Amino acid sequence: MPNNMPDARAINEALRRAREMQSRAEPAAQAPPAQEAAPEPEPAQARQSAPHPAPPASGGGASPLDLLLKDKERTLILALLILLSGEGGNTELLFALMYLLI
Repeated sequence: MPNNMPDARAINEALRRAREMQSRAEPAAQAPPAQEAAPEPEPAQARQSAPHPAPPASGGGASPLDLLLKDKERTLILALLILLSGEGGNTELLFALMYLLI
């Protein structure tokens, strides 16, 4: 009977690698970028001459795709539906996911 459980050496090696990667990532995340420290002020003319964007038109101007992507749960379910239908997934599972979209 083969032993599928990792031995203590493999676990310790994985922990060591995880700590090493985490220690490398922490200094990069804590150091603020030097270039953004002193942004140049904009001239007063440029601020005043820039047109203000028009407010979005009310009355259902958003596309159906925009409405779908606002809801992260529905987007995830839709992605699962697309992936599973392409892979020849279980039809019961596909119908259950479609039911969740309703």
